[in-house]
Amino acid sequence: MKATHTNADMSHQNSISYQFGEFLNSLEENGILSTLRKIGQRLSYKVKGVDFSTQNIYDLTRVGEHKEHGTALVSTSKDFLTKLIHDLENSIGKPIKKSVFIDYGSGKGAAIIHAKSLGFERTVGVEFAKELHETAQKNIEKLKLDNVNSFYADATTYLVPLDVSVIYLFNPFDEVVMKKLIANILEQKENFENDVYLIYGNASLDILKNSFELINKISYPSGSTADFYKI
Repeated sequence: MKATHTNADMSHQNSISYQFGEFLNSLEENGILSTLRKIGQRLSYKVKGVDFSTQNIYDLTRVGEHKEHGTALVSTSKDFLTKLIHDLENSIGKPIKKSVFIDYGSGKGAAIIHAKSLGFERTVGVEFAKELHETAQKNIEKLKLDNVNSFYADATTYLVPLDVSVIYLFNPFDEVVMKKLIANILEQKENFENDVYLIYGNASLDILKNSFELINKISYPSGSTADFYKI
């Protein structure tokens, strides 16, 4: 497994050189049409003032008792989230019910915004850094989205909505927080209204398999990975 780096700084991803590398990787992996669509979407967001840039979380205002257990802000692209949902459905052999999508460690709201555009009825983000949560709220307002909500909360105290269908984690925190989140999910499991699946991107921990059913593990050409679980 990858090492868990708490409060890591990923702001280098804002640099022109990094983004040019991402452009070349996208051309190789997705082709020119998909890459142009991605560029068009980013330009559209920029014109609307939507901010999904990476940021060092260490100096931000963080809520709860687990301030030193977060990892880093990394925004999920729409293309990658689309692949994840597609690969989840392929892994279980059927479409998922797109009721509620929840992202723990939701940052500036990229994943919950993209998930709404992919057909989820409601999307929820839980973010422990106040400034990131406030940016997510502004992004949601600028895009005039309904049923997309960011909450400023500690992941260990925010309870999963009972109508959830997908829980998303992009390596948001270390083992201390993960164990408490797992306990919260298990406590509510019998009351869930749907089959519930968990997508764990760039996993740095393997403790989820002790509580949930591991369905599939996929490595992507970009270097990202995803573990798919059924709760």
